[in-house]
Amino acid sequence: MNPGDDVTLVPPRDCIGDAVLSIAASRSLQTLGDACRNGINRFIGMGAIGLYFLDEHKPYLFYSKQAPEGFIREYGDTSYRKDPILEHVVDTGRPIDGAELLGASGWPLCDNFGLLKRWGFTHCMAGPLYVEDRIVGVIYTATGGKTATYPQEARDGMELLCRAGSLALTNMVETGRLSSRPIAWAEKTHPLGLGRASRDFSENETIKQLPERSREVALLLCHGQSNKEIARSLGISAYTVKDHIARLCKRLEAHNRTELVQRMLRAH
Repeated sequence: MNPGDDVTLVPPRDCIGDAVLSIAASRSLQTLGDACRNGINRFIGMGAIGLYFLDEHKPYLFYSKQAPEGFIREYGDTSYRKDPILEHVVDTGRPIDGAELLGASGWPLCDNFGLLKRWGFTHCMAGPLYVEDRIVGVIYTATGGKTATYPQEARDGMELLCRAGSLALTNMVETGRLSSRPIAWAEKTHPLGLGRASRDFSENETIKQLPERSREVALLLCHGQSNKEIARSLGISAYTVKDHIARLCKRLEAHNRTELVQRMLRAH
């Protein structure tokens, strides 16, 4: 979309199911970003998109398309501090666009609008990404056109995309796909806020009673390692790790790895 074009809404009725399911089924940050981009294009039309993790309300970009590098750098360095859209999303947990938040006359007076306009945009909308009840990230889209609110259908579409993205992130956390923790958020999101070296689990009563190999797997699991990382650490296959975790879940009556970790640590 060119900066002077109006925002155009693609009717969601025929595509909403595919878009939402594609996002919810994402199993990596790259596929999540691609699916969100396709969904936003369907609901709003072509525009820039950025997906951020939040650490103490500071955004860390992990995916972007059609967003100029200068804009990304300027926003990430300082401009996020004066972003009322980000503040509103974090405070309320719901999607919002600039004109809806500040009014059609107030939005062009905002510092964030000035940043957007310098890089060819006039519209901006954002929505939250959750893991359980914690806002861990934000989806942004920016387009050109008149400085009016996005159509209600577009805002409803953003809310659905955020819900689907939240499901995908939750699944990635539970299955260990984010255990490499590129930023502090992932460590804080790990069950009970655990880090790799933040606690010693060797004296945990539940873990001490496990067979030796299962105990080794359990210790690494509690420190947030993924199946592949555990396999590399112990010199076994990822399939063997998966089998150990399945047996641990059965032994401790846990439904997934997140619940398994929680059950093991109750006796700490």
